[in-house]
Amino acid sequence: AGPSTTSAATLKEDDGEQQQPVLSEGTSDILRFLAFVAPYYNPSNTGGWAFPLGAFVYYLAYELCSRVGITAGWEVLQRDHPKVARKLVEREPYLRCIGLPGNEIVAFLDRLLPLCQQALYSKIPTVSHAGEMALLYLSQIDPARVSP
Repeated sequence: AGPSTTSAATLKEDDGEQQQPVLSEGTSDILRFLAFVAPYYNPSNTGGWAFPLGAFVYYLAYELCSRVGITAGWEVLQRDHPKVARKLVEREPYLRCIGLPGNEIVAFLDRLLPLCQQALYSKIPTVSHAGEMALLYLSQIDPARVSP
C-alpha cells in the first residue's frame, strides 16, 4: 500500500451515498494556506517574496519526504524488530503518531505539485532550482503522480 491508499477509518458519509476522505485539522490548515499563496507562484512575480516562496516549497517538500521516509522505516522496525521498536518509542514517543494517512499525503501532493511546477518557470534562477528540487523530493514519495 502506497500513499494513494485510504483507510476506512478516514472516510465519512456524504449524503448517505458517496464517501469522502476526512482530513485532519492540521492538514486542512496547510492545504488552505497553500491555496492562499498559490497566486504568488506566478512565474512573472519577481518581487522580494519570490525567493522565500521558492524556499518554502522546497523545504515543505523536503520535510514531507523526510516524514514519509521516517514513517516507512518505523513501520519496518516495528514489523521486523518489535522489541527494539518498543524500547525506541519509550525514548522517542513522537513515533507513535509520526505517520500520515495516505489520503492526506495525496491531498498534500495534489496541492503542492502545481506550486512546484510553477516555480520551475520562475524568472529567478534560485526559485526555479528550488522548484526542481522540490519535485525531486515529491517524486520519491509518489513517482507516478509527480512524473507520469
